[in-house]
Amino acid sequence: MVEPRDWEKVDQGSEADLSMDHPSPRPWWRRPITICDLGLYSVDELLGIDPARLAEQKRKLGFNVEHLTSSDTYGGERGVFFFKTRIAVDVPRDFFGEYIPEAHKRGIKVLAYYNVHWLSLEFASKHPSWLQVRSDGTPIKDLYGRGSAPCVNSAWRNWALQGIEDLSKYEIDGIFLDGPIFVADACFCNSCREAFRDRYGYELSKFEKGTKQWRDFVEFRYDSIASFLRDAEATLKKRRPEAVIYMNCTGVSPSWPAARDNRRLMPYQDILGAEGGFLYYDLRKTPLWKPGMTAKLLESQSGGKPTVVFIAGANKGWDEYLLPPAEIRLMYAETVANGANPWFGIPLRLADRPGALAAAEMNRFIQSNSDLFEDTASAARVALLWSGSTADNYTASVPVTDFTPKGSGSGKALAGNFYESFVGAYEALSRCQVPFDVIDEEEVSTGEISRYDLVILPNCACLSQSSVNSLRSFVEAGGGLISTFETSRYDSTGSLLDRPSLSDVMGVEMGSGIFGPMNLDYISLVDSSTPISRGLSSETLPAPTFGIDVRPTTAKALFLYREKMVSRYSPLPPLSERPAILLNQYGRGRSVFIAGNFFEHYLQYHNPDFRLLLENAVRWLSSSPVTVHGSPRSVDLVVRYQPLRRRLLVHLVNLTGEMTRPIERVVPIRDVAISFHRTAGEVRAHARMLGASLKGRPGKNGWEFVLPVLEEYEVVTIEPYDNG
Repeated sequence: MVEPRDWEKVDQGSEADLSMDHPSPRPWWRRPITICDLGLYSVDELLGIDPARLAEQKRKLGFNVEHLTSSDTYGGERGVFFFKTRIAVDVPRDFFGEYIPEAHKRGIKVLAYYNVHWLSLEFASKHPSWLQVRSDGTPIKDLYGRGSAPCVNSAWRNWALQGIEDLSKYEIDGIFLDGPIFVADACFCNSCREAFRDRYGYELSKFEKGTKQWRDFVEFRYDSIASFLRDAEATLKKRRPEAVIYMNCTGVSPSWPAARDNRRLMPYQDILGAEGGFLYYDLRKTPLWKPGMTAKLLESQSGGKPTVVFIAGANKGWDEYLLPPAEIRLMYAETVANGANPWFGIPLRLADRPGALAAAEMNRFIQSNSDLFEDTASAARVALLWSGSTADNYTASVPVTDFTPKGSGSGKALAGNFYESFVGAYEALSRCQVPFDVIDEEEVSTGEISRYDLVILPNCACLSQSSVNSLRSFVEAGGGLISTFETSRYDSTGSLLDRPSLSDVMGVEMGSGIFGPMNLDYISLVDSSTPISRGLSSETLPAPTFGIDVRPTTAKALFLYREKMVSRYSPLPPLSERPAILLNQYGRGRSVFIAGNFFEHYLQYHNPDFRLLLENAVRWLSSSPVTVHGSPRSVDLVVRYQPLRRRLLVHLVNLTGEMTRPIERVVPIRDVAISFHRTAGEVRAHARMLGASLKGRPGKNGWEFVLPVLEEYEVVTIEPYDNG
């Protein structure tokens, strides 16, 4: 066990190493940054803090940017602020004025943490017209169990913007907005009712999900949040045009419950961040790669701006109990491997604990190897679609966050759950050790998918016509498509279509619709002419729990459903006429359609042959510059490149724990073979964590290197490399 150490003994770098003030052609926030939030000060804590000591503590922990708490958030927003502002009930200490010079002296950029989503009940009771109201007319009084939520359309908006204006008088480097949000069943306050009536011409009333009124309500909420961020940005940059602003946005989750649509928010912020490293309660139910999954999506939505994954050091919701160091290091690794910057948040009083010291180790690696994280792009040739339209309008569970607690969201579907399908696909691809990106529908509809060989649609039921047209053109031009279950069966608003809009690409027509559940039933191989079935342990496999009845038009069936089992111990029934997996040639491309909730089934049961079916299809329909051998499938492979340096970056994240979560110790992996396929001559490889060059040798598919040992994380550079 790592013993807690005093913060004064942690320093392993120099002030110059961590400074953000050295000359550079790009703004500081476009270089690798390590952000801390050592906050949650009570007034008593604040009065006892020495600014110079605090800034030095953060520097020694390896942070070069921070979110500096601007108010008494320990007990909810109470109008008690730590900077001079006209909106304050009390300013017990002008801590900003004292602290910012000390942080800047040590090369730390200061972003004011500004809470715009939570009010204490006591303070809220003095401003009832500011509060969000549920459809039954009751104000929100249970946010985090004991707080109120302000409404961006109320007079609170002017109060909050006044605080931003007063913050801009300080030498801050920017502002981080925690929020704003809407609670899922809000807001029906008088301000929202009036604004909604002016916009749509009818009265706001209790909505029913899926109706036009509900969609108008969702749009109204999205635009209300974006409008507030627009005004917040303008307020800050009127005085400080060089300062950055960003807010707590949406990760891999439906956007509508909190009304944060990342694409709508990007024009008004400089960075895109989300809580991909907040791990809640039973970690066995949380994907190991949640931070990486979030980082991939944010990169798709950021429009080239920097991204941040928020990593909470605590095992949420036990905020006073930190995760083991191994979990912290893995979250950092998943974040930076996928192109995002880490934010690490814990209460200040826990900054000497082993979990915090693990973050410090990772900070120092990032800063001393900053060249690895500058000007990088994904080298993946496979894309997995996160369909926001499906998440909002189909059926999708909502993962637990601070803003979407247990029980929120649209509920568990009988047959189809998009979130679970997406996570199942993500996990299967990760275990296939195939580099891949996460993209959203904006990227699809604008035609930016042409750089990929293959796009995967995990039960993307609700698609816009522009997305469908782009996908059709992509396959027709030679791209590959893998889709499942109800993909494209609904339009982008959730209205059921007569037939899936991609049915011509899939080569099918609709039959009788969804059937199941199939808890004892099977599918069987009927055509082994493609690589998809290579290496399967059996020609008869468990059926997905739910299927969809389709009829081939131009597609051929590779697997068929069998008739239903009478009981567990009955003879295997005959083949049915229902196809389970179909292959279709469309133009110069290929479509593989799986007529069942394949990825949801994989997420629940982890059938190895389901994973192999996917891996065979992916490797048949796409290429990769790198493959790895000799490692367990719990090693996550991410491949990025730096065109200016002609260098490939092979990130290996070892998620191999001791068969439980939280992970206390990662099992080291030895002799991991890395094959680099795209080369006509000799190349060099260097392992940065290990600090050693790797010996290479020509192989049948290029150059091969062996990494002697992989602990939690390694970055192997391969050069020269030409992505063309």
